[in-house]
Amino acid sequence: MEIIAAGAGAGKTTSMAKRILSRLDQVNDGKILYVITYTNAARNRIRELIIKSIGVIPKQLRIETIHVFLLHEVIFPFHHLLFEEQFRSVSNVKLPLNRAFKATKLKELNNNKLIHVEKVTETAKWILCKKTKDNKSIREKRERVIKIMSKYLDCVFIDEAQDIDEHMTQIIELLDNKGFNVFLIGDPKQDLRGRNNFKSILSRRKESVTYELKNQRCPLSHVTFSNLYVPSDQKQNPESEIEGEISYVFETEIESSEEFVKNSNWDMVFIYQKNKRFNTHEERKISNRNLTYELEILIKRIETEDTKKKIIQYELFKEILSKINEVNNFKVFSDIEKKLNIKLTSRDKGRLGEALESSREKALLPGILVNSIDSIKGLEGERCLFIVTTDIAEYLFSKKRAENKMLNYLYVALTRSKKELVLFISLEVQEKYNEQEIVQFFSDSQVDRYELN
Repeated sequence: MEIIAAGAGAGKTTSMAKRILSRLDQVNDGKILYVITYTNAARNRIRELIIKSIGVIPKQLRIETIHVFLLHEVIFPFHHLLFEEQFRSVSNVKLPLNRAFKATKLKELNNNKLIHVEKVTETAKWILCKKTKDNKSIREKRERVIKIMSKYLDCVFIDEAQDIDEHMTQIIELLDNKGFNVFLIGDPKQDLRGRNNFKSILSRRKESVTYELKNQRCPLSHVTFSNLYVPSDQKQNPESEIEGEISYVFETEIESSEEFVKNSNWDMVFIYQKNKRFNTHEERKISNRNLTYELEILIKRIETEDTKKKIIQYELFKEILSKINEVNNFKVFSDIEKKLNIKLTSRDKGRLGEALESSREKALLPGILVNSIDSIKGLEGERCLFIVTTDIAEYLFSKKRAENKMLNYLYVALTRSKKELVLFISLEVQEKYNEQEIVQFFSDSQVDRYELN
């Protein structure tokens, strides 16, 4: 196993691309090299770098998200061999918080040959590593599965390794122990889930770890400031010759927060979590998944071609959303029954009603749309606005110093800008902390006040 721990702006993706090309030159037995990432954006970036270097993506090189890798190389082809159930697709429908309801929903998905996205790594672990109450037959089949994979899979490169969960950690260890070439690259300071699995691997595999401490993205002033919040052995060295600008502004000083956010040519505006005045894109994207799923279940009842069912579902979904705030649930139920020529049961209406209320609630959410820190991890911009809320302010002002996911969120927020970063001190933060204390903190940290026009 080879591991690189590199901070923000260290050129992790470029470094990985070079290692991928180096390994390609060494593999001459036709085996596959798999590169897995946690986001589509990261996947596309690696593909672009490979194409830029050699003109094409070689047939033996696969660059996909971690879920695509586990689904297509492990779960879809092998799950039924060990456990008899066959999965044919994946669902990202929002699961209930109640454990009993969640279990019921997962069972329903399984009955429809759907695996939920939350269960992908755990299910893959059951296939490759172990599952409670494994019998001899399953253990023997598992060994055959691993042997099959070893015949065509040479290595696995894992980008953003700080995001691996406990199940993926076990899979990585298994692949390494079975002789597969495993390469990890990530940054423990950007572990936004607080899982600490990558950090644990770094501790256990010290002899395999290389630390890259350079920062090619952020200007000197930004690196100096962000270094205040990282362990001493991971402080970065700025390579940019630009001094950069880092400043702060109180929301009370701004006549219109909405105009300030929307009309100041920010490349990125981000916040840890939504509040009364700011909302995040994810909230609105996620809200309609349950409605999509409930419509899909209903449309399965009608007799028509599968391709037509998809079209019907899409058109019905669009129609419902277009008037969701103008009509009540009973009108929606009636329209669905007419269009699909079916009769909805009380259970159907209950499930649909819940999905409709969720979509209706999110559609009416107030607030200025901004990005979450989660969504901008891995991205960069010339001018960035970081909206500081009370939950993250206590780490910014060093009221709390624990090395946890909140400190990681702060680090990510402080290392996105290539030129200018403005810290927007929200009303709640100003109410919680004395203004003079905040001003003194920034003065001591050599952070200037933002100049309003």
